[in-house]
Amino acid sequence: MKVLFTLDVPKHLQQLQAEKFPDDTFYYEGNNHFANLAEVDVIVTYGSNIKEEQIKQAKNLKLIMVFSAGVDSLPREIIQERKIKVANVRGIHAVPMGEFALSFMLSHVKKAAFFYQMQKQENWSSEEPITELAGKTLVVAGTGAIGAKVAQFAKAFDMEVLGVNTTGHPAEPFKKTYAMTDIEEIAPLADFFVSVLPQTKKTTGMYKETFFEKMKSSAVFINIGRGSAVEIDVLEKASKQQQIAHFYLDVLPEEPLSAGSYLWQADNITMTPHVSGHSDKYLDRSFEIWFENMNHLKENTKLRNEIDLNKGY
Repeated sequence: MKVLFTLDVPKHLQQLQAEKFPDDTFYYEGNNHFANLAEVDVIVTYGSNIKEEQIKQAKNLKLIMVFSAGVDSLPREIIQERKIKVANVRGIHAVPMGEFALSFMLSHVKKAAFFYQMQKQENWSSEEPITELAGKTLVVAGTGAIGAKVAQFAKAFDMEVLGVNTTGHPAEPFKKTYAMTDIEEIAPLADFFVSVLPQTKKTTGMYKETFFEKMKSSAVFINIGRGSAVEIDVLEKASKQQQIAHFYLDVLPEEPLSAGSYLWQADNITMTPHVSGHSDKYLDRSFEIWFENMNHLKENTKLRNEIDLNKGY
């Protein structure tokens, strides 16, 4: 089997791969080079660099292994037409993204940003009210691996955790789950609302003005899923009208955000540049899934994390 990596692979992982699969050929092009497309059986990629042109050149392609969770940038029609399988590394982001969400929540109740500013002003201010996560209600939209990890971490801080998924089916470790169609009915329950939803037709623009209007004025909204779930103008209006206490946004519908956008300077918005899934263990965890799928491919058995492109996950 011939495999093309269009991403940079550390030497220790190249060596481990060669030891596990000595009879296979691996091309480490990196930097989005595609010199060996015509002969490869598998492309391993972060996803965004695969266009229809590359699929047409890869006549023997059987699998696109995406080292990320999102696959919405792939040229779906030609992949489905050619019956090329797609799999991702869903699940590896659970720990770093769970920690990220919790860091936002802890930072908020312990007023980390406020005290940092007071330090810079040489101001020994201790009157700012500090609260706890314990006893607060967290609603997590998306009860898969990432959402479940957010919930697990939150329960360790004695929070009450509710979940939202497609049908409202039960999921661990959530106390109770609701269907996405009930999203605005759940909004008033949340002290903290964390969105980890994938990008699909149904989730695009899902959080509307009325959603934020129904939230508590003291509530916090955290988005570490897909920025397309909330339109820019909805965020701007909710922020300007101070409908909730704070927005923590690792993802936005426009990335990078345009210079001069209102969101950059809003006092009730904290943004990070789509980094909640980053980790020093990212590639090691990705390769564990890739090695498993390499064996599945050879044995013609069911792939781990195979994607239904019609659903987008």
